[in-house]
Amino acid sequence: MNTKAWKLLFKLRNNIPLEGDVALAKQELEALVDDEVQPVGLEALHEWVARGWILPKDAELHREGTVGFVCVGDMYDLSRLFWRVSFCEQIFGVVPDTETARSTLGSLPPTLLRYEQLDTGELVFMVVPFNAIAEWSDVAARRADSPREVQVWLDHLCDALVSKRCSALPSSLRPIITAKQTTGHLFHGLHVYKAKFFPRLARAFLNLCGGVTVLDPFAGSGTALTEASVMGMSAIGVDIDPLSVAIAQAKASLLEAPAEYLERIGEVQQRLAGDDKSQPSLFAIAESSERYALTPAFLRSRIPEPTRREVEADVAEILSTLYDMPPRSPLHIALSDALSRKFKFRFLGLGYGRFSLSILPRRVRTMYLDNLRSMANSIAAWLWLRQHTGVRPAPMAAIQGDARQIPLSSESVDSVVTSPPYMPASSGRENYLKSKAYAMTVLGLIAPDTIDALEAEQIGSIQRTEQIRDLPPEIVEVIEWMQRDPTRCVKAAATASYFVDIRKSLREIQRVLKPGGKCAYVVARRHVFYRYQSREVVRVVESAELTAELARQAGLEVVDCIHVELQKQNTVARPRSLDAYYETVILLRKG
Repeated sequence: MNTKAWKLLFKLRNNIPLEGDVALAKQELEALVDDEVQPVGLEALHEWVARGWILPKDAELHREGTVGFVCVGDMYDLSRLFWRVSFCEQIFGVVPDTETARSTLGSLPPTLLRYEQLDTGELVFMVVPFNAIAEWSDVAARRADSPREVQVWLDHLCDALVSKRCSALPSSLRPIITAKQTTGHLFHGLHVYKAKFFPRLARAFLNLCGGVTVLDPFAGSGTALTEASVMGMSAIGVDIDPLSVAIAQAKASLLEAPAEYLERIGEVQQRLAGDDKSQPSLFAIAESSERYALTPAFLRSRIPEPTRREVEADVAEILSTLYDMPPRSPLHIALSDALSRKFKFRFLGLGYGRFSLSILPRRVRTMYLDNLRSMANSIAAWLWLRQHTGVRPAPMAAIQGDARQIPLSSESVDSVVTSPPYMPASSGRENYLKSKAYAMTVLGLIAPDTIDALEAEQIGSIQRTEQIRDLPPEIVEVIEWMQRDPTRCVKAAATASYFVDIRKSLREIQRVLKPGGKCAYVVARRHVFYRYQSREVVRVVESAELTAELARQAGLEVVDCIHVELQKQNTVARPRSLDAYYETVILLRKG
């Protein structure tokens, strides 16, 4: 028998528009199968369309060029592929009909698997990977009118993809597999969060790094932690921002005890609807008038008085319904999200803390109820995934701490996947925490008068004024140029402290990684300085190259730099916004 008798075809998702994602998918697959994979075009799907295992209209959805990858080898770990692949929506295979092959297929969830025996003594199969059905579950959760409808749609979708009886996908289900945006699954959409990881990319970086225990020292809202957890990797997150930690902890709570929170959502909805008159009011719980002075002082003059009173009344009513829940529960985070959407900040990037503020007309109470309905549907999707895939998340923890002093022992983690704050010189992100101040005050995470002190501790804060400390000459030259520029001089000291802090974080990563451990450090490929009125480019800073040099200074080996183009959601936000934008994954290794 041919020793290379296993042939697999990985069919890419139809919502992968960028060639960089296709290239990253190839790298990920080769890391997972430990073998070479070859790109294939649409003709490779014809065999499976003829078998009736790909619906003809679904095959037509795919992009031109590469639609998938094939590999041929002795044997592959199908269970590992099921749990880990990021960019594929179906895996097809032709394998010898052996006890080993049947045992391997038997390890896959039957709801998502179809296979049969051929006269040639081979087995053919198709399996929908976990991440594909998880992403589709997000679309179902967003479109469904009730938690029950979410689960019914997912049942029907699996029947359509797996059942031999189905010849066409029902029109009601087509939007699920054709959706372009699928980033809210696994509670990633719990809270709006600026510049968070794309879940697929985080998952791909985790696959490239490998290991059993992963650390994200700039955890943000916990995207990488969540993905690692469902992939079976123990995940530890550290972040200096208390709201980020609270969001990540809420995601962990929902993954662990979803049914409990589904019940609590129903109770809170009843209370807000006025069905439960026996519950005490907020004024019966806490009588101090300071309890209701929730609007941070720097915002009070920017918000019209009627709006401020309306918002504070809504917040007080919502908090009163949550009186018997642990602080900063997922239902509290839903309130934080409503406030974050109500007040939209845009810092002007001039270095003086100036910002514009827009206020949505919808009431916080209305947005909060919408969030509860969305959370209930997301919980229903997660319960379905648990039942039909057997997913059991690995331990996931988020703690408040500093990436410059990671609170872990040396050589304690297998891998690191993270994305630090962007350099403040051109990103306009100064006073970033002020945009979160209202939510953090309401959740009791900070006192109203401490936001500036907390902001000063952030990496990249415009309030940082640390001087250059033996930085690489290329970085020193950039900072000295900024000092001479009348427009950028105000940010020069903060930029110097930013690079000093980034190097500290890399040294800490080198310390906590086990020997041979890998790190995916995701940064902007470059930063562009331009004239604000003419939009003329005056300087380009290759920030990824500068960060790679800092990693070398920290004692890490630079294995590769992968440039990934990102699709912009807002092409009018700032000058040069129509230019292509890339992030760079700096793959590092500890010797």
